[in-house]
Order: sequence, then structure tokens, then C-alpha cells
Amino acid sequence: MKVEAFISVKEGNILEAVREFLAGLLKEGIVDYLLVPEAMAGGQTQAPSLIKDPAFLAKANPFSPVMPENTASVVSRLTADNPGKKLGVVLRPCEIRALIELVKLNQANLESVTIIGIDCLGTVEVEDYAKFIKEGDGSAVEKEALILSELKHNIEKPSEAKLSVSLRPACNMCVYFTPTLADITLSLYGIENGISVNLEDSLAKQLKLEVKEHPARQKAAKSLLGTRKAEREKVLQTYRDKTKTVVDFADDLSTCIRCYACSSACPVCYCRTCFFKTDTFKPESERYYRWADKEGALRMPTETLLYHLTRMNHVGASCISCGMCESACPRNIPLTTIFAAVADSVQKTLEYTAGKSLDDKIPLSSIRPEGA
Repeated sequence: MKVEAFISVKEGNILEAVREFLAGLLKEGIVDYLLVPEAMAGGQTQAPSLIKDPAFLAKANPFSPVMPENTASVVSRLTADNPGKKLGVVLRPCEIRALIELVKLNQANLESVTIIGIDCLGTVEVEDYAKFIKEGDGSAVEKEALILSELKHNIEKPSEAKLSVSLRPACNMCVYFTPTLADITLSLYGIENGISVNLEDSLAKQLKLEVKEHPARQKAAKSLLGTRKAEREKVLQTYRDKTKTVVDFADDLSTCIRCYACSSACPVCYCRTCFFKTDTFKPESERYYRWADKEGALRMPTETLLYHLTRMNHVGASCISCGMCESACPRNIPLTTIFAAVADSVQKTLEYTAGKSLDDKIPLSSIRPEGA
């Protein structure tokens, strides 16, 4: 049975308290390794790190405000061939949902994996965070604490909050900010001077945690859900209103240089050999001239629209709207909105929610008898 427990915070040091909790998981042998975001480059960014020794948790930040990649991709690399290691993975809700899709696609394995989910506070672009850390007064540690405090306040009292760095577009309209299928959940929502932990009763006893319910967490999450739903519907409807034809759609993608950054960043775009990186899309030089002769003019690089349409067909059912595609795009194409709009329609049509359950098979990935 799962219970809610409480980790007290001394002198407002949230990160120190949660680091001690994570160290306890290693020391008690609950996990042998932890994959957790950790400060890098003098604190200018944070990235997932595989930690064996609790001493190396000194710079860990489970509530990291930056997301250089969807960590589900890292978990895939660590578990795909089922090494049998007791691995604890600290993941945001969108990362858990992506991981669930990767498991169903046989790209990851959850045996011996403990999922430590967080109630997400939101993330900012890596470049914006680095600039904030480098500029102005204060140390990287002080600024990390400031951003954490601002993001927490933004969840609890959004009308009063002021963020030093803006949230990523995907986070502004995310409606899946609390984790599902997590073995342990860490939350700061509505909690004063502490951290809420949802976990098995036996585990709470082993870690000597105080069992305590936190109704403020549910209240904060419910309020945020209403705000986020309204924002998501507004963004998607605005996009649909202005995108009525294929020409409108193509215009949104007109600056694409087919660099493949979006597919490389996408956690569920997993093909080892991408069709668009094969010789089919690297024809001999003469063919370009023949195409130009036939059409009178030829857009270079070719087939940018086909590339995105193929990507949508490939990942539409499993897209979890993490926005990594847009963060990676060097041309600032609004890929979060475009793919979210497509995925929303596809998943509603197929009556499927990406990352919701391990038992729900991905539509079009299996054959069912008629009427089944």
C-alpha cells in the first residue's frame, strides 16, 4: 500500500533534503545506481548523471529547471538489453510517459528499475538558463535555489509569480505534470518547509519517513490543471484556426533546413537507421538538375515537408508533447504546437493516450482480429 510521507527541510534547503533522501536509497540498497539530473559546467546547465557513490549526489537536483534531453532516451540506453542492475531513475512526468512508450516499442526494459517521479515545476530552455546563471550577481548555487523557489511559487500562485527565465512552450501547456506509474513520487506542490513523498508503506518505514497526508498538494495540482488545460486548448485552437490548408501547414515549416535535430531529440523517434538519412535522400547530383528541369525550380534542401509528414505518421500516436523537438530546432519552428495539435487529433481518433499505461498497446503496432 502506498502512503504519503514527509521530508522536513532545514533552513529552507530543499535540495540538501532531497539529496539526503536519494542517498538513503543507495545506502539502504533499494537501488544500486541512480540516474538523476546534476549540475554541470559551473552550474550553467544540468544533465542526467549515473551515480553509484552517494558522495556524488552533492550537485544533484531532481527538480532541475533544465531539460537538455528527454531522459527516457538515456534510460533506454541503460536498460534496453536488460543488464539486471537495480537502477533508480529520477524522471519528469513527460519522461516517464516517453519511457512507457519505449518499453512498448521494445526499446527499454523496466525490470529492476525504480521510477522516481517528480511533480514537475516546469523547465526553461538550456540557453536561457545558462545566460541567467552567468549574468548578474549571485553564485550559481544561489541562482539555482532562486529559480527553484520561483517555479514553486509559479505553481502555487501563478497570478503573483514572476519568473527570471520563461518556461518552455511545452511546459506552459502541459496537462500531465504529475507522474503516473512512478514507484516513488517527490513533490513540492503546496508543501511548506518540506517535500511530499508518495511511496510504499514498507519503504517509508525502511527509510524512517514520517507518514503525513498533504491535501495542499492535490489542491495545487487541481488548480494548475485548470490553468494548463485552458492554455493548451487556446494554443491548439489558435493553430488550427490559422492552418486550414496544406499550404498553411507548409508555410509553418518553410524555414526547415532538414538538419534532423528534431528527430534526434525526440525520445520516441527511435529508429536506428532513419529512412531520411539513407541514400534514397542523397541522390546523385544529376538527379537534382533533372528535377529542376521538370519543375522549373527546385527548393533546396528537398522534401522538407515530406520529412515532417513522415515524422508525424511515425510518432503521432506516441507523441507525449515534451517539446524537445522545438528546443532542438535551430530555426525556432513551433514544433511543439504543430506536433501537439497532430498528436492530439491522432490519439483522440485512436482512443489512445501516449504513456498512460503499459497495458495499452500502441495503435497500428499490432494486428487485432475484426471485432476484437
